[in-house]
Amino acid sequence: MAVVVTGLGAVSCFGGGVPALWDGLLRADAEPVPAPEDCGLASRPNLYPATGFADPTSGGRTTAMALAAVAEAIGHSGLTPGDLLDAGLTVGTSLGDIDLAEAAGSGAVAVHTVAAGVASGFGIGGPNHTLSTACSAGAYAVSWGAELIETGQADVVIACGSDAFSRVAVGTLHRFELLDSTHCRPFDAERGGMVTGEGAAAVVLESAESARRRGAEVIVELAGHGWSCDAHHPMAPEPSGGQLSRAAGEALAGTGAPPGAVVLHRNGVQLNDTVESIAVAAAFDELAAGGAAGVAGYAPKAVLGHTAGAAGVFGCVIAALILRHGLVPPNAHVRTLDPDCPLIVPLGGPVPLDRPAVLVSGTGFGGNNAALAWRRAS
Repeated sequence: MAVVVTGLGAVSCFGGGVPALWDGLLRADAEPVPAPEDCGLASRPNLYPATGFADPTSGGRTTAMALAAVAEAIGHSGLTPGDLLDAGLTVGTSLGDIDLAEAAGSGAVAVHTVAAGVASGFGIGGPNHTLSTACSAGAYAVSWGAELIETGQADVVIACGSDAFSRVAVGTLHRFELLDSTHCRPFDAERGGMVTGEGAAAVVLESAESARRRGAEVIVELAGHGWSCDAHHPMAPEPSGGQLSRAAGEALAGTGAPPGAVVLHRNGVQLNDTVESIAVAAAFDELAAGGAAGVAGYAPKAVLGHTAGAAGVFGCVIAALILRHGLVPPNAHVRTLDPDCPLIVPLGGPVPLDRPAVLVSGTGFGGNNAALAWRRAS
């Protein structure tokens, strides 16, 4: 059963809404700011003024951002309260409402409360699943939402990802020397690690038949998706990238050719970035000899920061925008281009999308990989 996207939503460091996200990606000039309590650098949205949502009385910042992104996506799709009664919900989050736990001095975090807050906020009454596969959680949430539609368990699924700033997470990343003290520089040869971020993104997934029945505008179509696990190390990726390549290959099987662009998980950590490039390039080369050389690589974490469980859904929203506008945004913070990257790396300004398909790659601690291939709606 064909799966399409009929709504998009986002809350990012550029402000509330998908238009603000796209404008910020094209400008490619975002600078990280000091994180709360002098915990390093972060990319954070000015959430409440930007979205019009009041500071929530129940739930924390992660839930509030998810509510804002889902509200935009539902409004964009034209779904009614009646449509939502049987709709599904999949939520990707790494730490849930971690701000509440940290404020209370408690180590207990219930990640499922974000999905509960979104479901109750919009009356979403169908299957409700939380996926917490570390930083690939958002990509898994979109992929699992598509699976629910493909297997006939729902006609409509809202897939979202959301994560807020966490002192504990930043402290852990700092201890493992995974943070860059200036910028996140995924394509720079001198990159020094990630910069934390926070935000939320959402997509409305729908069977093509349901979208036709509602007369909804179809934004993009899912060509395929794949999952895998490295089964190698709690944190480090398997050096060959074989399992990520397998997931990317499964996602691309429905396209028959390399995509025009790939929205990479690339987060500024040298080993992770290199393995991901090797993996996706191998998948492209399986489809066409030298296929990787013609694919534009884009790494949004350079300007968005690492949004953890939201990152994969941001990737899918960005893929839809690239396909809609026919442009790949420029990569930010590159002084010396990584010589080991086999992809085209747009710099200085957007470049045209040469082929009407975009791959989204997501990885996470524990070797959790997910990939999704998107194409222009037929």
